[in-house]
Amino acid sequence: MRKKKVCIISPAVYPLLKKSKKIQTAGGAEAQLLTLGSGLHEKGFDVHYIVDDFGQKTVEIIRGVAAQKVPLRYMGGKNRHIVVDWARLLLVLKRIHADVHLIKLPRNLLLPVGLFSRLFRKKLIFIGQIDNDVDPEFIKKNENLYSYLFFKAGLAFVDFIVAQNENQKAGFAKAFGKRSRVIKSFLTLPEAEGKTDKGYVLWVGNDLPKKQPHFFVELAKQLPQYRFKMIMSRTGYQFSLPIIEQAGQVPNLEFLGFVPFSEIHEHFQKASLFVSTSKREGFPNTFLQSWQYETPVVSLSVNPDSVIDRFELGEVCCTFDRLCEQVDQLMHDESERCRRGGNGKKYVNQNHSVEIVLEQYLSVFNELGV
Repeated sequence: MRKKKVCIISPAVYPLLKKSKKIQTAGGAEAQLLTLGSGLHEKGFDVHYIVDDFGQKTVEIIRGVAAQKVPLRYMGGKNRHIVVDWARLLLVLKRIHADVHLIKLPRNLLLPVGLFSRLFRKKLIFIGQIDNDVDPEFIKKNENLYSYLFFKAGLAFVDFIVAQNENQKAGFAKAFGKRSRVIKSFLTLPEAEGKTDKGYVLWVGNDLPKKQPHFFVELAKQLPQYRFKMIMSRTGYQFSLPIIEQAGQVPNLEFLGFVPFSEIHEHFQKASLFVSTSKREGFPNTFLQSWQYETPVVSLSVNPDSVIDRFELGEVCCTFDRLCEQVDQLMHDESERCRRGGNGKKYVNQNHSVEIVLEQYLSVFNELGV
């Protein structure tokens, strides 16, 4: 019997597949799709990734899954390349001949993949990334009208939508009239042998404005009695330059810049607290990574499905002054940190393990007849 074939469109996942310690493009979305693809491979599926051009061979087999190169020059480059890039993508999709396609981002690729899936009667699953996916006005204002129109048109060809949280589920229904199902995110880091609290406050993210990294630098200034560690990958956005300069002027803040994914677990395992300063997210990988290693989360704004409050996994602050207060309080109270960290470990094991989440995706495949 022929293996069922799955194609995951994820241009930036190649560095994670290759376990690169230099390329900074991959983030939380790519870590999720890498875990999904690896799990499906172990279940007997023939898994293919569509990846961007990083100077690699046209096709590579990496740990049993195929990485198919499709240069996407228009992304971050000239729009005039879009027709040729999409044509090349469609040819590769035809060569792979998958039973089901999965895509999380970029949104604008949903349209060509959707057209292909409908034309060749293949199944298509879209996985929501952040809450902005269900905010048409935000997409139009912060990206462009074409990006929104491509995304909206692509959604018409989707067979199934996976939402990361209840807010996204409601948003897909309200903004696009599309039904979706919440499937929680995977744990993506190796199992921990035990918590090793080294007494520092951790921040991990990229340099995009929505992450608001400047608040973490200011937090370190406000609390000079504690050690802070900042890991920030660069996307090419100019916002990062003053952040790096400011971070270098704070004596109690250690700025590490980019850290390879294969090494990131060590920093979560040794942190006392993890701080999130983001405006909006879906269900941040950094939260799961923190709780996996029994590290409480102190969040300025983000609280997906109110899990931080419901399961006592840290604190949600809403204001910067409150953020300072809560970090100070929890750094003083080791027993409370341990209690909330233990709650985090229990929560993720019961809700986000690879086995639990993968079964939910397999249930979707079964519903779609894959």
